[in-house]
Amino acid sequence: MDPTITVAQEFPDTWFIHISGYKTAPNVSTVFGRMYQPRYLSGLVAGAATKSNIIGYVAAFPIPEVIRGINAFTLGVREVNPDAEVRVVWTNTWFGPPEEKEAAEALLAEGADVIAQHQDTTEPQKAAADAGAVSIGYDSDMAAFVGDTVLTSPVWNWGVKYVDIVRKVMEGTYSTESYWGGLDDGVVDLAPLSDRVPDDIKSLVAERKELITSGKWDVFCGPIKGANGALVVAEGNCLTDEEMLSMDYFVEGVAGEAPAEAPEGLGQPSEKAMGKEAGMPAAEEFVFGVVLVGPYNDHGWSEAHYNGGLYVEENLPGAKMIWLDKLNPADRPETTLEQVVDDMVAQGAQLIFTTSDDFQTDTDTVAAKYPDVPFVMISGDHALTGEAPPNVANLMGRMEYGKMIAGCAAALKTETGVIGYLGPLINDETRRLANSAYLGARYCYENYRGQNPDDLEFIVQWIGFWFNIPGVTLDPTEVANDIFNAGADVILSGIDTTEAIVVAGQRAEQGETVWAIPYDYEGACSEAPDICLGVPYFNWGPGYLDFARKVQAGTFKQEWVWAGPDWANINDPDTSAIGFIKGDGLTAEESATLDEFIAGLADGSINLFVGPLNYQDGSVYLAEGEVATDEQIWYTKQLLEGMTGPSE
Repeated sequence: MDPTITVAQEFPDTWFIHISGYKTAPNVSTVFGRMYQPRYLSGLVAGAATKSNIIGYVAAFPIPEVIRGINAFTLGVREVNPDAEVRVVWTNTWFGPPEEKEAAEALLAEGADVIAQHQDTTEPQKAAADAGAVSIGYDSDMAAFVGDTVLTSPVWNWGVKYVDIVRKVMEGTYSTESYWGGLDDGVVDLAPLSDRVPDDIKSLVAERKELITSGKWDVFCGPIKGANGALVVAEGNCLTDEEMLSMDYFVEGVAGEAPAEAPEGLGQPSEKAMGKEAGMPAAEEFVFGVVLVGPYNDHGWSEAHYNGGLYVEENLPGAKMIWLDKLNPADRPETTLEQVVDDMVAQGAQLIFTTSDDFQTDTDTVAAKYPDVPFVMISGDHALTGEAPPNVANLMGRMEYGKMIAGCAAALKTETGVIGYLGPLINDETRRLANSAYLGARYCYENYRGQNPDDLEFIVQWIGFWFNIPGVTLDPTEVANDIFNAGADVILSGIDTTEAIVVAGQRAEQGETVWAIPYDYEGACSEAPDICLGVPYFNWGPGYLDFARKVQAGTFKQEWVWAGPDWANINDPDTSAIGFIKGDGLTAEESATLDEFIAGLADGSINLFVGPLNYQDGSVYLAEGEVATDEQIWYTKQLLEGMTGPSE
């Protein structure tokens, strides 16, 4: 900085542009960027990624620029994960590869599972990757050098400003400036997000970036507390540029040494602190409704959705769930969906989830009655086909992956070569899932057991609905026993309640060697843990939260969401929208083999929806070498050739 000012005096006809300084002259400008903005966005990613709630931050020097970045990053981290802590280690170097690596390794040894940095090399990212952790880069997209363990990087795009300055100098219109550009100018940005980042966090990052870019909100707007508990910025205020440029204290959530303690009462009233009006989550109450087809504690479909609502309450400030369960002909024969929605709207519901494709027609009807209330219908395709009112979206998970894994687990375990599948009613979705389980079983029976897949018998029996309705459906307990009596020693459930594993557990207690794979809810193995091979589960929370945030931000639109698994966290029911939790019934060898199969699905080396595949009636489903499209997978008209059971 000072040498630039000195030499500029020697060459008064030449423009000098100093990056990051604060001293100007008639022919000297300063240029820098609001790197704290993408730092904050990267903090959202890091906060969602940590499991240990310890995030390491390898930092250069304790100067305002670096401290500002740490604080912005921590505000993002704590927004999505209030329990996380950002631990700072200073290296007192800008470019010190050995020091940076050692600092990262020390933080990893303390339990950090995410590493961030304000340094100019990739050594912290490499150290994280070597330790099996993930990281946040800096300066440029460090994933290009380290790989997808770098979840994203706050990056500089200096060319944007360089071109602007050069053009003005050439035109003779340039004048001295102290430039501090942000995301809106493009001089700073966030690198593309790794595939390891969940979809709901990707959506949140995009929403926050839009708020900042549009000028509706900025990072250092209150309420903000210091690491010492002081209220640095009150609600309704934002830090001024001068206060940000002189920052020398840490905010709440940072552990490390800072030059000063956090003061109180900074900031000025600002329209950027509007809160809800700007699209930010507000402390104001946000009421949303959830309509469940079965009991909220069924250890199946409805409990998974109830937990999805709880996830929103836990992760969205001010969120309040109102809910009703057992909306089905057996439990509430006189109650209609319209009556339930009328009551929820009267209680102030701003968003309503209806959680069964059996509700599709009624959801469309009541959504037309309340055009200003967004509805999310679980399953179904009417948002895709354009048949729904504009305030209705669809949400579903790609459970075919979970069923493939379940089918593989069954094939690894069976000794009789007979696998049973307890199905609900018959439609495209239920055929798709049964077919997926069958394809997974055939693949693993042949490739891991060395058996002829044509010798595998796969029996599908349907009860007529998602759960037992006396006098209407077949009794699932009787059907499950029928499947075992037909020679099956493993039964997979496709219904929303736990009869399959309960029956298997009862027979195991009588000395039979049988196994079960329940469905829907990650805790379903608890019915009979010793004979449970695992459970394919839905984690509705991230999808619910994504829609709730969109409603708050005013960005809700009709869309058809078919969410897939987070392969890196497929065994984590808090992370992956679709997953499979292995059960105690698997041996260590079977578990390792199943992991191999899952890895093949994840990297694409195993694709089971590839021809030749025929339907039961012998017609071609997929020709030789044909890879199924999403439409072909979604709309499945029959069971596949080789399966036993009705398709209609």
